[in-house]
Amino acid sequence: MKKVILFLIDSMMPDVLERCIAANKAPGLRFLLEHGQYIPDCVTVFPTMTASIDCSLITGVYPDQHKVPGLVWYDPEQKKMVNYINGAIPVSKLGISQCATNALFDLNERHLSKDVKTIHEVLEEHQLVSGSINVIAHRGHKRHKVHMPPLLDALTSFQLRETVSGPTMMSMGTLVRPDIFRPVTWNLAQTVFEGYGINDTYAIDVLIEVIRSGKQPHFTLVYLPENDHKLHISPENAVLHLADVDKQLVRFLDSFASWEQMLERNVCILISDHGQTVIGEGEEHNISLDALLKGFAVHELGKEVTSEVEVVICNNERMSFLYPVNGTEQTAIVEAVSVDERIDLIVWKDGEKISVRRGGSKQELSFWRGAEYRDAYGCSWGMAGDPSVLDVQYDGEVLTFDTYPDAFSRLYGAAFAQSGPVVILTAAPGYEFLSECAPTHLGGGSHGSLHKRDSLIPLVIAGASQPFPLPARLVDVKNFVLRELGVLSVAHPQ
Repeated sequence: MKKVILFLIDSMMPDVLERCIAANKAPGLRFLLEHGQYIPDCVTVFPTMTASIDCSLITGVYPDQHKVPGLVWYDPEQKKMVNYINGAIPVSKLGISQCATNALFDLNERHLSKDVKTIHEVLEEHQLVSGSINVIAHRGHKRHKVHMPPLLDALTSFQLRETVSGPTMMSMGTLVRPDIFRPVTWNLAQTVFEGYGINDTYAIDVLIEVIRSGKQPHFTLVYLPENDHKLHISPENAVLHLADVDKQLVRFLDSFASWEQMLERNVCILISDHGQTVIGEGEEHNISLDALLKGFAVHELGKEVTSEVEVVICNNERMSFLYPVNGTEQTAIVEAVSVDERIDLIVWKDGEKISVRRGGSKQELSFWRGAEYRDAYGCSWGMAGDPSVLDVQYDGEVLTFDTYPDAFSRLYGAAFAQSGPVVILTAAPGYEFLSECAPTHLGGGSHGSLHKRDSLIPLVIAGASQPFPLPARLVDVKNFVLRELGVLSVAHPQ
């Protein structure tokens, strides 16, 4: 049986992938495309932010089931904001210890629902070995010690002493070191300046050493983050950024006697987590949430959510969660933000239904589960109102979505990730949300929205025994891998 290696390349986009190959800058990617199946329009999860997407990748379900809403969200029971390390200033205001705890421990041990199983848990319950390299979502059955570097240990007040769960083979930069192979030779990729090993070079170093050790897991998930960081700053150089990723893939391919040998021994899958949208250069491309919510008492970062607070803003770049607290009416927030046409979609729950309004208008659509309309993924829905709000088409047999791929399931997943009231905003193309200290990217790349630019990702499968089922979604990758490895899986309803 072949082993399976899944590369998660942050912010890889299909048009950039195709341009990079056409420019002869990606020999590794070209080889894998020419020897496999290429799907340019796989649909990712909403919000199009790393944490919720990674949880969906390893569980095979949307956030309404795995319960991790986004990269930044509010926990009404704890009355605390959760931030899995997004934005230096917000992290410093919330406290680096709190945010590091959120990312290193809480996401996998407390936030990710125990009602769903990760691919690592399923595989190892079937006596196979699983592996994870630098992926923020990694829950498994083995406990791993966290090795805090002295500087990070001091910044977190020496409080992070828990073990983390993961698969048998787990690496999280230099913080969690796998113990089944020789140590990776020290280099600059392991320093504080390179994120303590949370980078492409170190991830490939670890993968190569795992394989050379003779202890390669049956399944290994490898996260390559650097393309995303570069696109946030200089999207005009997207082809060059992806070419840098290809150099790391070529290093991996070159570790075999031949590239063909790698495919003889492995199923190799490449997927992205989301795309990116270029943000305009002028200040008008920042949508100020504080200005729109000036009639409300908005929570200040780093402060307690007291009884005087009316709204908690959780900014996820091109999408935001607005939480009404202390009896604030959800509808009042909806009306306050509806005046701005730079807001693409305004979404909220109404009982078991989802209501969607287009920004700057009164156009509305509502939808709900389990009625007469079926989509291309086999889910059934009811709807009322204006279908153009979500660019929904119905041909008499199947619902289809263009501008907002798999819109109903993805919005439902985000809205019902939590039981309480929340207003969800997405920004129109070219725009991003501005709130207290949140990172912004004027003239750069950003993501988070439901729009297809942020939501359609490439999927490449080489060396598999079967084609990937179409239409493709990121949430279907888990069961595809389980089938390749001969593990029977009960498909989760999406």
